[in-house]
Amino acid sequence: MMRQIWVSLLLGALAGGIIISLYHAARIEKLYWENEKLKVELFETTDRLLKLESRWLSHEEWEIMAVNLEWSGDITAFTELELTKKVHEITGSLVGQRIDQLNPRLLIPLLHQRKLTVDNKDYLITVNWVVIAEEILFNLTASPAS
Repeated sequence: MMRQIWVSLLLGALAGGIIISLYHAARIEKLYWENEKLKVELFETTDRLLKLESRWLSHEEWEIMAVNLEWSGDITAFTELELTKKVHEITGSLVGQRIDQLNPRLLIPLLHQRKLTVDNKDYLITVNWVVIAEEILFNLTASPAS
């Protein structure tokens, strides 16, 4: 009888531990996702801040101040973040250039039909359209490369 009570108590504690573990696993995954998103935002903001600080004294009108991205395609949010980070590494040199000295014929091939790798998977980036202004806006589609 005493043994059954201890076994029941042990099984109840084990079941309770599993339930709590499952509940917290989802929350930890959500926190991990938010942490990764904040890392990418911090990288972008820090990069933008450094470039703006270095060009503040020599600021001229019609300079590119930022590069913004809009994504479409069937990709996960984590993949979108990683692709955004890689695209910002590629387009980072555009910040600070004068708009009137920018060659639009070279701007689109910078990203169009480019393969980027995220988590050992290749993605083909397609440029749908671009708005050239003080903040360049790229509308991109990412699809798994075959």
